[in-house]
Formats: sequence, structure tokens, C-alpha cells
Amino acid sequence: MEVKQIKKKVIIFTDLDETLLKENKFNHNILNNFIKTLLKKEYEIIPLTSKTYLEVMDLLKQIKFKLPFSVENGAAYYIPAKDKHNYQYKKILNPYALKRENIKKIFKENPFKKYLNNIEFIENLPFLKIKKITKLNYNQLENFKSREYTVPILWKGDKRLKNEFKTTLLKYNLKITFGGKLSNISGLHSKVDSMYFFTNQYKVKYRTRKLITTSLGDSQNDIEILNNSNYSGIIRGNSDNIFNLYKKNNIFRSFTRAPNGWVEVLKKILIKMEKDYN
Repeated sequence: MEVKQIKKKVIIFTDLDETLLKENKFNHNILNNFIKTLLKKEYEIIPLTSKTYLEVMDLLKQIKFKLPFSVENGAAYYIPAKDKHNYQYKKILNPYALKRENIKKIFKENPFKKYLNNIEFIENLPFLKIKKITKLNYNQLENFKSREYTVPILWKGDKRLKNEFKTTLLKYNLKITFGGKLSNISGLHSKVDSMYFFTNQYKVKYRTRKLITTSLGDSQNDIEILNNSNYSGIIRGNSDNIFNLYKKNNIFRSFTRAPNGWVEVLKKILIKMEKDYN
């Protein structure tokens, strides 16, 4: 008896920094052919990142892959235009996103004054210190500073004060997202909003196929997408203890850092997926 193969559509959601990229660099030798093979199989690869629009566009033009993506921890989603010969995108703004200028105005309110001694705003630091923290060159720093919906900070307070700060932010419809080295203040949006947005887009487009989601990340701000996809991969990064925060079974772990870890863990996921759906 012939077993009928399930028609599926695979979406690979991926963080960028220290998941796909190592120190903000795309390793063509390791990644290029592998990604090309995935795209030829009609797998969708969608970066979900804390980076800015200009940072992601600079990367995509370098690697010559025109992919959907979201920026600034789910603040805005970008869908490629149908024309394959340019990098035009349609932008869709998350309704919870707040302009950076409005976030900074809120920080002038009285309840936030008690926290200011424990916060360093990245944009106010000397150039060389920002360069050391972010490991970006001059041109990359210009793109990094083009933030529209997030305010990056360094938090210097203790855990108790941090929890109090988080509670105060929520009262103003703000949140703090703790990444590897930096934290970002933003509206009440996250990477998982982006995952749901793109997943729903593909559900409409591919009604007759089984939609399978995979996510890859390395730090705390990836937890939600990893817990809400069919298969997940943890790449060794800045927060090696985050494995204990995951709540699902189909989680694969690489103890190798990006980009080798990204390829390694994704290959494991795809092998398991083929066994599950064939």
C-alpha cells in the first residue's frame, strides 16, 4: 500500500544576532549554500530580530536573499514586493508599537525618576563605548541608531528593582525586553506577534497544505517564539541557561555557537520533521 506524503509548508523563524550571525557577520561559506537549498525546497525563512529596518536591509542586500522579516522585537513586519529585482517591501506596523520619541517622553514622568540612576541610555554613551558594547563598525552603528520603536538601555540595578521597574513600565503600556548585552524599552509587542502575523498570512495563502513552524534563537527574548512553534532550536549564545525556560518537547539544542550551530540544529529539526510527516 502506497503511503501518501503530506503536502506541507515549512516556515523557519530565526533570530539573527548570535543565532544566524556571529558578531553581526554573515558567514557565506557556512550559510550560503545551505540557505539556498532550503529556499529551493520552498521553505520560508523569516528573520525576527531586535535589529532595525536599515540593519536588516543592509544584511539582505549583502547576502542577496529577499526574505520577509520583522524588526525591533515585533514592532513592524515587512513583506517583499512581488518584483524580484528590487528590495521594495510593504510595511505593516504592530498596533502596540510606540514611536521612540513618545517612549522617551514617558520616561520624563515622575514615577521613572527613581530608576534613572540605574539606566544608561545607549544613545547617550560615547561612540567608542557603544562600539565596544555592540561590536559594530561606524556604518553599522548608524543603522543601529536608526531605531523607530525601541529605546536600547543598559540596566545596572538589582533584581528587586528590575521587577519593580517592569511593573511601572506596564502601567504606561511599556515593557523591557532583556537580550544578551542590551535591553530594549518598547510598547507591548514581541517577536511572537511577528510569528503569529506571518503564520496567519501563510495559512491563508496555502490553505491545502500542512503548515509547520520552526523557530531558532539563543536568548531570553526568543523564548516566546520557541515555545509557540512546532519545532524549536536553541543555539548556544549569551544565555546558556535558557534551556530550562522552554516548555515543549520538540526542542533541539546545539552547543556550538552561530553560525555552525544554526546549521547543525536546523538539520536535526528537518530530519525529525521528515520522519513525523512522511
